[in-house]
Amino acid sequence: MAELTPPRTAFVTGATGGVGSAVARRLHADGWIVYAAHRRPADAQALRAAGLTPVPLDLTDEESVLAAAEAVGPRLDGLVNSAAIMGQGPVELTPAEAWRRQFEINVIGQAAVIRAFLPALRTAAGRIVNIGAVSARVPPPFFGPIAASKAAFSALTGSLRAELHHQGVKVSLVEPGAMDTAIFATADKASAELGWAGSEEVRHHYAAALDAVRATAARQTPGPVDPAVHAVVRALTARRPATLHTTGRDGRALALLRFLPDGLRDRLVLRALGIRPGVFAEAVPPVGRASAL
Repeated sequence: MAELTPPRTAFVTGATGGVGSAVARRLHADGWIVYAAHRRPADAQALRAAGLTPVPLDLTDEESVLAAAEAVGPRLDGLVNSAAIMGQGPVELTPAEAWRRQFEINVIGQAAVIRAFLPALRTAAGRIVNIGAVSARVPPPFFGPIAASKAAFSALTGSLRAELHHQGVKVSLVEPGAMDTAIFATADKASAELGWAGSEEVRHHYAAALDAVRATAARQTPGPVDPAVHAVVRALTARRPATLHTTGRDGRALALLRFLPDGLRDRLVLRALGIRPGVFAEAVPPVGRASAL
């Protein structure tokens, strides 16, 4: 009598929303045992109701990360690092606290998870799939914080892929474009809570350009999460997984811009965001007059 093959196992961070939630549910539907990371105790019941195994995880607490790895056990087929926060706004106006939290969760916390789960992944000759962002390669204006953290995560992924090449663990990076998830609303809320750095006069330099970007964003419809989910599943299951998947029409278009000269690329990106030439200069208040946003 043939032995039954045990179901594959995956640990998914960010499983309570966005890409992570969609990936966790897709893997469960495909027959995987899915360990779904969550930060708030209230989320555990919903995850369990969806057929997932909830695992508490605080990316900023290494003891919590190690406890999650212990809960999953000595063997793991797939690790999907989807948890992230999004910081946005002008570099000059983004507070230091926002920068630190962005990198603490999007880079340092992810590295801690990878370290903790690598022994189990080695045992299973498993896969690591990191969720990046195409803005890491072509950073748009006012997305410096998220682009910088995702660029660091991309570099971490490249080093990790080479380091694990002969250990039987394959590593892939998925870089989606804009998707219809709650991360943008969460980013707006976080920015509002932290506020801007700099004086009112400094903020005035960016007012018109920021208004233009908001107006452009309001007219656009983000793409679905499905292409990113499919890319993650391919990275976990393909015999020879691709090292990089760029998903979404806008994601692929933005990625192609990296081949253009910097000046031309900047002009095209600014135009796409609705920022016409001179809009920054027009935002500067006349000398000697009070400015107001």
